[in-house]
Amino acid sequence: MRILIAVALCVLAGLATSADTKPLSGIGVLRLDEAIRNSKVYTGRLEQLKKDKAEAEGALKGMEEKLQQLNGQLEVLSPNSDKFAQAQEEMEVIKTKREFLAKRVRGMLDKRHGVVLKEAYDSLRSQLKDFCKEKGIFLVTLAPNPDIAAASSSDVQMQLGFQTSLYYDPSLDITEAFIAFANARLAATAPDDKAPAAAPVGK
Repeated sequence: MRILIAVALCVLAGLATSADTKPLSGIGVLRLDEAIRNSKVYTGRLEQLKKDKAEAEGALKGMEEKLQQLNGQLEVLSPNSDKFAQAQEEMEVIKTKREFLAKRVRGMLDKRHGVVLKEAYDSLRSQLKDFCKEKGIFLVTLAPNPDIAAASSSDVQMQLGFQTSLYYDPSLDITEAFIAFANARLAATAPDDKAPAAAPVGK
């Protein structure tokens, strides 16, 4: 009997320490922000967004350099000359274009970033179902936000209202295992998972 008890205890100890063990409670805790930020679904599309942002910033920088050039011409030209009037008119046109482009780029980048976040969330949520089935997890709850920003009382109350749990045992954290699972799946289906190229934001 003692031998059987000893064997049972060893088996239970092994289950408690194994990284691939299914949580005995059937509950998992996920740090969603970290899961999204480290997901290849998100980082891959974010790289394209960064390239488009850099391209738009290059266009805006080119306009700024042109404005500086025209400003230098205005300083040496006679205010009564035709060239002065042409340079002044061109400067006003470029200023207006720069203002509209900057506003359009900010709005477009923000909108596309929202789309990227939603795509990453949808993809991870879909894969989470398979991950949980494989690991024997029946419920996944979000990890509590460890930092509450000190703001107005209404802002703090709103942040507190978003907390879905206040404490969890670290053994229930499935974040790293799930990120590895999701990224491995994406790598396996990479040729079929490429998103269509978006139009350059600066155009």
